[in-house]
Amino acid sequence: MVNDLRRALVEADLDAVAEALAPDVVWVGVLPRQLCRNREQVLGLFRRRLEQGLRVSPEIVGDVEDVIVVDPHLEPPAERFPSLHQVYVVDDGMVVELRDYPDRRSALEAVGLVLQEGRT
Repeated sequence: MVNDLRRALVEADLDAVAEALAPDVVWVGVLPRQLCRNREQVLGLFRRRLEQGLRVSPEIVGDVEDVIVVDPHLEPPAERFPSLHQVYVVDDGMVVELRDYPDRRSALEAVGLVLQEGRT
């Protein structure tokens, strides 16, 4: 299932991504109050953004165990966070958590793929 999710992400296949979302998936945005608490809310947000003309060209930029770091390559870029990245957490083959990060480095640091400055 994780390989199917990777393929769905890279192909920007919303239907296939939807199938991979757990019913109780949680999506945490960069800012307070940016929170979805289930599959319907996540899909609703995805669909609204696409209907508003947002285009995506997702690229997987990190992958460790069941955690996938994605640069969605938003077009147009998010106004406040033009380098937005997302982390998808997979458990038992389903996406249980999505998290937004303001940039690639912070997303990769969050999953342990890049050490924070000053750490050895």
